[in-house]
Amino acid sequence: MSPLIYVINLDRDAERLESVRVNLAALGLSFERVPAVIGKELPDWRSHVDMRTYAWRNRQDEPRPGEVGCYLSHLKAMETFLRTDAPWCVILEDDVEVLPACAEVLRSLAEKDDWDLVKLFNFHSGMPVTKRTLAGGHRLVAHLTRTTSSAAYVVNRRAAETLLKSMRPISEQVDHALDRPWETGLRTRGVRPMPVVLAPVAHTTSTIGYQDRPKRRPLGKSVKLFLSRAKKEISRLGYGLWDAVRG
Repeated sequence: MSPLIYVINLDRDAERLESVRVNLAALGLSFERVPAVIGKELPDWRSHVDMRTYAWRNRQDEPRPGEVGCYLSHLKAMETFLRTDAPWCVILEDDVEVLPACAEVLRSLAEKDDWDLVKLFNFHSGMPVTKRTLAGGHRLVAHLTRTTSSAAYVVNRRAAETLLKSMRPISEQVDHALDRPWETGLRTRGVRPMPVVLAPVAHTTSTIGYQDRPKRRPLGKSVKLFLSRAKKEISRLGYGLWDAVRG
């Protein structure tokens, strides 16, 4: 049985949608398109943001509208999933390429209840610690340090329900908000080697997010940001060490 797959896609990004459609069709996988939220078209987009916390955790004092749209698009995908009876689903952004091995990886994940959220792609190594072996020589891993990217991941119902609460209001970028297991208690995992990569269209077409470079930060802002991130990474490491050894 094919897993539920949701692809987040802006109406204007037809090339990206066609790329992922061809990719998944070649693997015999179907998907449901989730129309992405366009942040700048939300008249009250700032109302979704905890501005004080956002300024503490991020380089900028407030997010760009595109960032808010991307964030809300992921929540929309989770809400769509929870309206079904499925135990878990895959959420993809439209600039990824799913590798043939991914189908086997997904079947292996379904065999055991030992995860809540599994990243199928991420930047940074995250210092992976193997939790169990998956099909095709892949491994389910816990991370001791940060990983970023919200391009491709699997969530079960517990994770979706928890994240829909913990991720509101917006206080940081979506990939960081997904990955706070020391606060959510979610069994957050990754896969090595990764069964999803970025597609060529990721580098040649527009995105939901933003491209402008951040402005130079004053010293006080830089110190606050450093302290915020240091606290986060200490929490992540402590939780990760405990998570790596638990059953």
